[in-house]
Amino acid sequence: MNYFKNIEMFSEISETEQENLSDFCQMQVLDSWDLLFQQWDEPQALYIVDSWKLSVVKNEKEIAELSEWNLVWEMAFFWNPPLRSATVIAKEQTTLIVILQFSVEALLKKYPKLYESVKQIIEERTLDNSSSYKDI
Repeated sequence: MNYFKNIEMFSEISETEQENLSDFCQMQVLDSWDLLFQQWDEPQALYIVDSWKLSVVKNEKEIAELSEWNLVWEMAFFWNPPLRSATVIAKEQTTLIVILQFSVEALLKKYPKLYESVKQIIEERTLDNSSSYKDI
């Protein structure tokens, strides 16, 4: 099964390579209010929301909501040391695509455009998050 064919940022990767990457992925289902990870945890995987919603919480305040095809993890990948910057909780039953960290690292090295896409997402979220913190 090809998990990536509907995700724009993976469009530069051939369908065969998308399917190969899909072989290294798994699906994870969270029930309502299940914790995906906590702030300051070390990242082990990248998550892509396949269906429904997650809540991103920092300092006990929701700063974002992630729905279908959003990435979860990308900011921790670029931190030194790599740590989660927020807590993520399922708002309702949510299905995630899980890509282990070593697969993501290899993929970003092989595809510079994908790396740039992830970097752009991080920059946009950093701006969004900094404006959210002003309200805290």
